[in-house]
Amino acid sequence: MFVKKREAVIGCLVLCFSHLSVAASDLPFAEQELEDPDTFVTITVENDLFAGRDGGYTNGIGYSWGRGPYQTMSETDSPEWLQSMAHAFGVHDDPQHFNAATYSIFQGIQTPSDITNPDFVPDDLPYAGILGWRGTIHSWTKTRADQFNLVLGIVGPASLAEQSQKVVHKITGSDEPMGWDYQLHNEPVFALQARRSWRYEIENGDGHGVDFIGILEASGGNYTSYMAGTYMIRWGLNLERSHAAISVLPGRGVNPLAGTNSEEYYVFFGVQPRYVFNDIMVNGNTFRDSPSVTLKNEQLIYSTGFVWNWKDWGLLFSLAETTTTFEERKGNARFGSLSISYRL
Repeated sequence: MFVKKREAVIGCLVLCFSHLSVAASDLPFAEQELEDPDTFVTITVENDLFAGRDGGYTNGIGYSWGRGPYQTMSETDSPEWLQSMAHAFGVHDDPQHFNAATYSIFQGIQTPSDITNPDFVPDDLPYAGILGWRGTIHSWTKTRADQFNLVLGIVGPASLAEQSQKVVHKITGSDEPMGWDYQLHNEPVFALQARRSWRYEIENGDGHGVDFIGILEASGGNYTSYMAGTYMIRWGLNLERSHAAISVLPGRGVNPLAGTNSEEYYVFFGVQPRYVFNDIMVNGNTFRDSPSVTLKNEQLIYSTGFVWNWKDWGLLFSLAETTTTFEERKGNARFGSLSISYRL
């Protein structure tokens, strides 16, 4: 059943993104301002304590880097095999588009609600961690943006999630997590993810404006498979420069325009309904018995926050609330994200 679902998602990925036409008027590349490419680095910390809670998705940390914008995808120096995968999922090397490649190394940690209980808890999320790498190809104009992500990683003890959480809790004086003996087994994971967004300008005056962004995205793999649509509204300065990496969870990517010579800022509110086919952090290991709960397929994510880019620096803070990811628990989960970017 899982294999059939995964094949269906991958098929939907290709159909949704390979044949979509341009839905908004795009300015030719030659009519847009192309700045000299720069290298960016981003540090991101996600934690549910930002939202005043502990348990569930409890912590994440990532280091991202990238370079852009370029006129052609080949100039990004990204691997040809990654470019070929992006082409297969509808991210074309169009000379009318800006292009960039970004990469991330990240760790995510999940625990049940009561981390002081040393016993197995059958009706709560399992202890789980992921250590992963993400490669992303970006292609965008002032009104449309495409992304392809390849995620590779491992869940289980090899993710070092147990050690990371225990060190952080010891430093901060928090409760020691006692149930890591019941975490997921080691398993390599992957996900192919594609996204297309459209930007519609509602109002613009003296650089300040309001815009609306609609996003279609999908993911397929044993890490997670889903299809989703996102609706976002923003208010701020120079919005047309900062939409390329926008997301309902913006801290999980790197903005290839972060840190520019001009000041940019905006506040945003977004909502994303999604249908999730599989999630290893909920379903448990794919080919081995492991702790698990019952996946709730229909999910909803809300997020709000602000972004500020000035000269060489970029700052992002967001708060997200998600409906429950599994049937055994009612109620929502919350976490916050803080990202700091620097242009080298």
